[in-house]
Amino acid sequence: MSQNNILERLAALDTNTVSDALDFLKLQGAVYGLRPLWDCPKIAGRASTVQLGPKTGTAPTSHLITPVISAVTTDDRILVIAGGLEGISCWGDIIADASKVKGIRGTIVDGMSRDIDGSRDVGFPVYGLGVTMISARNRMVQTDSGTPILVRGVTVKQDDYVIADRCGTVFIPAGRIEEVLDLGERIDRRQNLMVQEVRAGKPVCEVMHDSQFDAINNIKTSELGKICGAIYALNGNPKKASPEDEELVALFADSDTPGVSDALDRLGIPGQVFNIIPLTHYKKVTVGPAFTVRYVPASNQPGSVGDFIDDVAVGDVVVIDNGGRTDCTVWGDIMTQYAGLRDIAGTVIDGVCRDVNRAIDDNYPLFTAGRWMRTGKDRVQVGGVNEPVGIGKVRVEPRDIVVADANGVVIVPRARAREVAEVARTIERSEAGIREMITDGATIAEAREKLGYHTLQRKA
Repeated sequence: MSQNNILERLAALDTNTVSDALDFLKLQGAVYGLRPLWDCPKIAGRASTVQLGPKTGTAPTSHLITPVISAVTTDDRILVIAGGLEGISCWGDIIADASKVKGIRGTIVDGMSRDIDGSRDVGFPVYGLGVTMISARNRMVQTDSGTPILVRGVTVKQDDYVIADRCGTVFIPAGRIEEVLDLGERIDRRQNLMVQEVRAGKPVCEVMHDSQFDAINNIKTSELGKICGAIYALNGNPKKASPEDEELVALFADSDTPGVSDALDRLGIPGQVFNIIPLTHYKKVTVGPAFTVRYVPASNQPGSVGDFIDDVAVGDVVVIDNGGRTDCTVWGDIMTQYAGLRDIAGTVIDGVCRDVNRAIDDNYPLFTAGRWMRTGKDRVQVGGVNEPVGIGKVRVEPRDIVVADANGVVIVPRARAREVAEVARTIERSEAGIREMITDGATIAEAREKLGYHTLQRKA
């Protein structure tokens, strides 16, 4: 098989599917934490490995990575850089320009980058741990290249295959690439069939019952039409919101999380969820009663990972306690698709999600501790539904009111929802008054003093 054909097939997949194929084959390769450092496109190519280390001598050295860039002669390369130091950059705009000129497809940095706007401006994809402003000059040196390196616990060899997208980065051993591609394409066909089944209305408990890919080898593209033609249509979510749910949700219709957070502080109620952030910058506020789910490590005969969603009512927010685990996901594109079809308001996860393109494109509200592509199937299972759970250091009872937006997530105890909503409205009216006063020419100190800004969140 030609190299171009292999890379075309790899690029047609995503990191979720490739990660699943590696799981099935018991291969390591999916790494957590190496994400796009700007909104860059998916990349697929072959690894040119670079090892960095701390500089110990005083003699001048060549700028790290530049010899590797100069040596590239083909257009299939992705630079894979190991040995980064916390807070120190090992990538910048000048070498991004040089790499772009050489036809390099992108860079994976097990470390930090600076001048990220420069990489973005020339359209050069960079994946890494984060950004910094601190130069590597006189702090780091290149110690080797073209040799095996360790990236986030995975050994990457020269010429191994790499795929990276919004969910993260996956490495594939060169000697197993055709096997991984064949299986990945079968998984992709199976996943596409599952999405079509969900879209057509088949209950997700049936669609996602296959926890060990039992059906993958039996699904062919030519069979999809026949199978999908037999699926019945969905007539909406039969589980409707109760009148009380609708009333409590309406109380927070004009609030946001900062206002509700201040109200919780004033009333002495802990409810601000720690370390859970929106998947993207949502412009509207998500409000709904909590449908709680608790995950536990999988048993020897793995249990369900997603059947609960058939019991979630219109307008509910699914609140998932996965113990803050970032090593496997509990939510992906099929769940997103199904939740959207059933008018579920959103999902909050003390853990990670995957298939984020679907959620972003569908504008489905997701609030999580991060994103990664590694499946939770056979790693976790549902341990309980509609029982108290812990999310970001906050206790959540079933049917508590969830308020989530671009700032984060807060939980309002159901029994105190009316009280919290009234205090939030009072605070928001005071802040609106401050804004009006400063627009009319008052100083911010005068406006804050008059309307008691510094005491708004203080306990009464």
